[in-house]
Amino acid sequence: MSSLQTFLEVASGCQGYFLDRLSLERIDDIDALEIGLRWGPEKPDVTLAFRDVYFCSIERPPGPGDAPLDQVAATLLEPSNSSWPEGLNLELIRSSSLPALVWFRTEGPVQVSVLAAIASASFEVM
Repeated sequence: MSSLQTFLEVASGCQGYFLDRLSLERIDDIDALEIGLRWGPEKPDVTLAFRDVYFCSIERPPGPGDAPLDQVAATLLEPSNSSWPEGLNLELIRSSSLPALVWFRTEGPVQVSVLAAIASASFEVM
């Protein structure tokens, strides 16, 4: 199984986690995004790391309180000249010259959408 396939499975299994932290940096001229997810003492924390980020959007309504992520999805978008999938509204034109890209998104109290060429997942050791 490829590392991207492993990421897709891990990321899709993060429904019910809380968004704990989000960090966006430039590392060696490449955009790097890390998303920390926390469940609680019953499950290990998960860190999703994205490199070569093409798109990132975060929406969170104002107000106190946390709530778990209702839906989490991750999709592999192979190089293609067709249009972007519904829900991914980019000005960037999709083409077969782009690398395979991971589209990660969440629904719930925090809505996150990330499109990146490199993605990995790691678990906290308990």
